[in-house]
Amino acid sequence: MERQLNAAHEPCFRADPFPHYVWNGILPADALRAAADAYPDTAVMTAKPGIPRWHSQDRELAGPALRDLCEALLGDDLAAILSKVTGVEGLRTEPDGDWGSYRLAGHGAVHQAHVGSNRHPETGRLRRYSLFTYLTEGWCPEDGGWLELGEPVDGASPARIMPSFNRSVLIETTARSLHGVSLLRAPAPVLRKTVTVHFWTDPAADGAA
Repeated sequence: MERQLNAAHEPCFRADPFPHYVWNGILPADALRAAADAYPDTAVMTAKPGIPRWHSQDRELAGPALRDLCEALLGDDLAAILSKVTGVEGLRTEPDGDWGSYRLAGHGAVHQAHVGSNRHPETGRLRRYSLFTYLTEGWCPEDGGWLELGEPVDGASPARIMPSFNRSVLIETTARSLHGVSLLRAPAPVLRKTVTVHFWTDPAADGAA
């Protein structure tokens, strides 16, 4: 699948509330549908207590099509493309470490606004960007589950992005990169399916995070 990645076309770039990029159609639709069907049973994924959310970093648990998707997103070709797009040299993934995860969320799930840790505790590498790719077909605005960026003001976030099928969103991951997911209202058994991949660089000489 890596040779079929279509990330070279110009993304939609937005600087506020912090740099992020949006692509539509980064992957072959048929491959993405197959990956969506290849999620493991939630019983073998890690659950969020009290919230219908599950995740896993174990690619061996996933079906072949989902494993192929993860491997494509972890490939050197995509990292090189994203380095050119962002202007950040040396972006790379950690396929055998904190590479990201594949995720599921159901009706009633929410992910409050947060800032993730962006320094690897063992290698000292900096997490510079995270890429979210959405796999659920037919997602509607009223289904909720929007990616929300920035500090909410009067209950509204500065930027909201619907998790449409075959949409990929690359967000900067620094101390200001507050992001979350709005209340998911899609009726059961519909699940919000996402693959998240992190991109790292070696520690900056000035120690900036």
